[in-house]
Amino acid sequence: MTMTVLCSATGAPGVTTTTLALAWAWPWVRPDRRVLVVDADAAGSGILPGYLHANTPSGGGVLALAAERTALTAEAAFEHSIALDPGDQRVLLTGVTDPGQARTARSVWTGLGEVAAELDSAGVDVVVDVGRLGHRYEPSALLEHAQVVALVLRSTLPSVAGAAGALRRLREMRGPGSSTTGVLVGDGQPYTAREIARELSVEPLHLVATDRWAAEVLSLGTPSGWRFERSPLLRSARGMVGSLTAQIDALTPAARP
Repeated sequence: MTMTVLCSATGAPGVTTTTLALAWAWPWVRPDRRVLVVDADAAGSGILPGYLHANTPSGGGVLALAAERTALTAEAAFEHSIALDPGDQRVLLTGVTDPGQARTARSVWTGLGEVAAELDSAGVDVVVDVGRLGHRYEPSALLEHAQVVALVLRSTLPSVAGAAGALRRLREMRGPGSSTTGVLVGDGQPYTAREIARELSVEPLHLVATDRWAAEVLSLGTPSGWRFERSPLLRSARGMVGSLTAQIDALTPAARP
């Protein structure tokens, strides 16, 4: 399974928007694979009230999986997920609505790591929105076992400074040989992508375009149409999918042909 976790060190740099953009771009780059988006923000979902307008089927998502109190299977993960597109290429496992519920979900995060081979055999890649790091019940099992953890940041001094400390912690947690990288949202002002990559010792530093219109579509609307697919946000997300999967394949060269 290719599991990519997105997170941040400071508030609201664009983790959820980037996660959803990657989910939409993923099948365009890897048409032979499906993508499971996991909403794992322990502070409370940004997808439920935004993209889904707080309108999700009752009894589904992470909390329903946790309530089953049985070993997680890939089949169960899909049973409690919802389709984001008519072809079911993009599927979402919804998260918690309240930070107080996060403790309940810990068994689900461990279980996702345990069904890695099952999901991979089914042709499924996983993209996880962890949100801001530092929550008491953050999904550490996903941070530890993902093929790639990408810290999302902006080119401001507080964001870069926060990212430096968070990356050190992630590298210590994940150990040598793992891929812990960064995602810069924006046009590199006041600091350029090259300056930030050098300061954070990140190679490559993935770039995601600032695109208010497409970001609003992902937050509040239904993605569709040529304008959305050709938007700067989706074009940059498509490039990032290619770069991320190349990183993952380099880490596990025997995993896929």
